[in-house]
Amino acid sequence: MKLRVPPVEQKRIQNINFVMADLHSSLNNIYELLMDKEYTPLRGEVNLLSKKLKSVSESVTDEI
Repeated sequence: MKLRVPPVEQKRIQNINFVMADLHSSLNNIYELLMDKEYTPLRGEVNLLSKKLKSVSESVTDEI
């Protein structure tokens, strides 16, 4: 028996996966910059990640 996922839930899952892939990419960039001792671009990537996480937090504020 295959369960059908409503379209609105499919879109929600798609959005979550997109956001998580973007966050993972930022974390991978931060790792590489740390390993390569590239501290100037590291600050920019960390700030970008902070903004992305803040956006996630704000997007769920109404859900809490």
